[in-house]
Amino acid sequence: MYPYSQRLAELLPQQAETIRPHLLDNGQTVWVRRVGKTVPQWRYRLLGFVSRLFGLDALMPVPNLGGQGALDTEAGRLRLLASQNIPVPILLAEQSGGIMYSHLGNVNLQSELELGGKPLQTWCDGWDAVAATHRSGGYLSQAFCRNMIRMDDGRIGFIDFEDDPAAFLPPEACRSRDFLCYLQSTAVWLKHRQCLSEAAPLLRDRLLALPPDVAAGICRALEKIRLLRHFRASFWGNDTLRLSALAELYDQSLRSDV
Repeated sequence: MYPYSQRLAELLPQQAETIRPHLLDNGQTVWVRRVGKTVPQWRYRLLGFVSRLFGLDALMPVPNLGGQGALDTEAGRLRLLASQNIPVPILLAEQSGGIMYSHLGNVNLQSELELGGKPLQTWCDGWDAVAATHRSGGYLSQAFCRNMIRMDDGRIGFIDFEDDPAAFLPPEACRSRDFLCYLQSTAVWLKHRQCLSEAAPLLRDRLLALPPDVAAGICRALEKIRLLRHFRASFWGNDTLRLSALAELYDQSLRSDV
């Protein structure tokens, strides 16, 4: 058996970056994440206030404490998700100050949506992968398309688990939040690829197929931002334009049923 713990102990003192890949002498690519800075909690209090103001329970920010706590959370989440047969990196070694886990693949869904030949199929694959995670009893953390990896066998795996939504939110809100993260990160690419009108009925059908409490959490949040579909000028900034594209997608999904 390969001595992953020994290699982690050797690599950690040499690594300046918080996270980076390494090629081991057995030919395996792995990732090492070392302890990072503690995240100031005032950021989360401010975001939480904004979410409560607009009633966006499913968009409540989940604190990431950074430091050793974030490493412990990620290690625990990787073990739990693996036990639920959800495709995530294999935790290979952990010690105070760092963890090592396996490499899932080189292509994420963001690059497929941006450059691939079948953006609508990619979008459906990503949504369905999130839904399959929920059917397995799990939930994700940062379900953005950049954190969803197309593996060699065609399945979609997930990375980035430094926070745990279930420590702060009920299960249905965790699952609504996963889909909202996915939608927020993908709608703008569908718009760039001029696919919003074709994606709208796909979103409508998938929302109808979700458990009612999960779908309700998603729709409540999307109703709050629906007017943002009119904010299309570049001076609003990238964050607003992502929400604008999502609002436009949601609005079209509602009208696609008429």
